[in-house]
Amino acid sequence: MYKRILVPVDGTERAAAALGSALGLAKLGGGTIVGVHVAGESPLLATGDIGGPFYDAWRGEADRLGREALDYVVRRATEAGVPCETVLAPPGPPWEGIVAAARAHGCDVIVMASHGRHGMAARLLGSETQRVLIHCDIPVLVVR
Repeated sequence: MYKRILVPVDGTERAAAALGSALGLAKLGGGTIVGVHVAGESPLLATGDIGGPFYDAWRGEADRLGREALDYVVRRATEAGVPCETVLAPPGPPWEGIVAAARAHGCDVIVMASHGRHGMAARLLGSETQRVLIHCDIPVLVVR
């Protein structure tokens, strides 16, 4: 059974559903949940405003939202009686932060939501889940 289960969270209902599945797996196998939040890339990167007041404000808000999402993971894990760790990853492409966190924390499975984008939205925005599947050698359970 899986002992270290990484769960990327972004504050959405889909991520909450993936967390529920991960908690079920952890309870069955005596595993630990590792919640991770990756803020994504700043829209200010294109303007070169790194380190400026707008970037600092964006980063502060991104970190606040990430901590809220991770606090939710801790609450749910505590209620379920499952050990839990959290990681607030630095901003960047979410798939890279997810894969890096899974490797750094010795996770043996990633349980993540698919946001279910189809058609043009999927082509334009891409799929973080798809990128994790392509770039990671750790098993991934996709929850829809």
